Amino acid sequence: MKTEKEIKKERQAIYFDCICGGSISIISITAIIIRSFEVGVFENYLTYALGLGFWIFMLGVALLLIYVGIHTYYLEKKYPEGVPVKKPIKTPFVP
Repeated sequence: MKTEKEIKKERQAIYFDCICGGSISIISITAIIIRSFEVGVFENYLTYALGLGFWIFMLGVALLLIYVGIHTYYLEKKYPEGVPVKKPIKTPFVP
């Protein structure tokens, strides 16, 4: 069984994932909107595509962080003693 200190550490990690993911996604969406409307496509196609691609990538990273945090949270609720590990498969005995 986990101690109170271990549970608190895991919760802090989950909250960190969700807070970082949320803040990065807000920054990414804001940058995508600013990049699209203020800078415009017609000034320089290459820098527009690179900037937009970078912020879309950062949005994907943020969503991944949020997913990991929420998934870990639900695993912790479902299995409070720890996630069960499957036993390794043994080969059948053939005489």
